[in-house]
Amino acid sequence: MLVAVVGCAGRPEAVATPPAPATPLDSAAAASEAQLRADVAWLAAPARNGRYAGTRESDSVAAYLERRYQALGIAGAYESGYRQRFRMSDGQATNVAAVIPGTDRALAREVIVVGAHRDHIGHSAWLAMDPDLGPVLRPGADDNASGTAAVLEVARRLAARPTRRTVLVVHFDAEELGLLGSQAFIEHPPVARSAVRLMLNLDMVGRLRADRLYVEVARGGRAVQALVDSVTRAGSLRPVPTSETSGRSDQSTFAEWPVPAVALFTGFHADYHRASDTPARVNVPGIRRVVDVAESLVRAVANRP
Repeated sequence: MLVAVVGCAGRPEAVATPPAPATPLDSAAAASEAQLRADVAWLAAPARNGRYAGTRESDSVAAYLERRYQALGIAGAYESGYRQRFRMSDGQATNVAAVIPGTDRALAREVIVVGAHRDHIGHSAWLAMDPDLGPVLRPGADDNASGTAAVLEVARRLAARPTRRTVLVVHFDAEELGLLGSQAFIEHPPVARSAVRLMLNLDMVGRLRADRLYVEVARGGRAVQALVDSVTRAGSLRPVPTSETSGRSDQSTFAEWPVPAVALFTGFHADYHRASDTPARVNVPGIRRVVDVAESLVRAVANRP
């Protein structure tokens, strides 16, 4: 999540120990959580060095995402493969995108985009909420290893049971530097804007508390809001409308394109943009529940007549 110009919007909440599941997980849910946990741990490991855009470690994340999609049998979204490279003021960054073709011959030309930014702030003190610590590692487990892992899991499920419309999944780079990756995507999109029916953004989805899922409908109106609320409640979560993510994450870029755009978010917390945003503090069962909602929302839009 892009840091606000004047500090962190919203009140941080105390970190709570993730609650134990009320009932034993079935094998599919357990496998889902195991993969989410593994992806978050890899993405936010010290070896990733905070995933600052344009670094060697950022390139290793792009390669990891490519390998994951190749293993799932999901092809790259670009003619050249999975990567879209773009220039920043001080180097080059890379979006990673893959595509799951729709099954309906007539509707497959329409597209739902599911995205999350994959970068974080590295050792940067000027982007941090704990600048007094200096250039220490900020691992970015919730922001946004959680969303990156969630998009991978949504893609895995959709590839196993494709929808009528096409789904494009994308991992934006350089979000923390000003939504640069999503801007590069819409400037050189692999699909026509007119084909996009919805963009769903997953940013900081690793701190679910009290079953609250914050929802921003950046563009789409009451019909989209009603659909999101219905799907969220069906997943036993409480939808909470928010504007805290407006202008601070990639759904805003798509809303200005313009296409219907929605963001899911589990809220700010005391570890946001701090060295303490580690995998140990992430609520993995909560990510899986957000993925359940995201998958249901995508299927509702992608399979409608």
